[in-house]
Amino acid sequence: MRKSRNVAKGAGVLGAMALTLAQAGCASDWIPTTRVSRVFAPEPVAENPLRVPVDDFEAVWNKTVAELGGYFDVAEENRLSRKITTEPKISATVLEPWLADTQTLGDRIEATLQTTRRFAVIKIDPAPNGGFLVKVEVHKELEDMIKPDRQSMGRAVFNNDFPVNRTRETVGPVPVASGWIPRGRDAVLEQAILSRIRDAFFL
Repeated sequence: MRKSRNVAKGAGVLGAMALTLAQAGCASDWIPTTRVSRVFAPEPVAENPLRVPVDDFEAVWNKTVAELGGYFDVAEENRLSRKITTEPKISATVLEPWLADTQTLGDRIEATLQTTRRFAVIKIDPAPNGGFLVKVEVHKELEDMIKPDRQSMGRAVFNNDFPVNRTRETVGPVPVASGWIPRGRDAVLEQAILSRIRDAFFL
């Protein structure tokens, strides 16, 4: 009983001291609350297109390509049309947490169960009031297949130990997969790329 009372008293004294220090710190700005709020506050949403107040086109172009390289491999750089196109990349799965091209857990689960890919298209155009506008578009696609890959359905039901070879003539058009089905844009990944570009210019 005495030990429990002593522990309770000690906890009460420590709590009172912590409360007093917290009040004193808030009153005298001893605790850097602004830094703590910066760390835990959500990152502001970046505009798309993002305005970069830099008049050097090559600097904006090169930094954009460098930050984009953290997610995709660049396929084409066309400075005349101010357009950057990346190679399509198979989306990262749950088993590949080190890859950053899939941002949310839901997208990683989807990429684990189905084959999806993403590619980015970036346009860098002059801004009306100086600088440049960097527009990022990340497109998502789903693989289109005639039937599931490595399909084993039916072997347990129709198990032929001695299959008969039959030659069949296909009459009519043969179904051909179109390749990839567009699934819209990935706004979360677009924000991640824009945030890296914004941080690269200290905006």
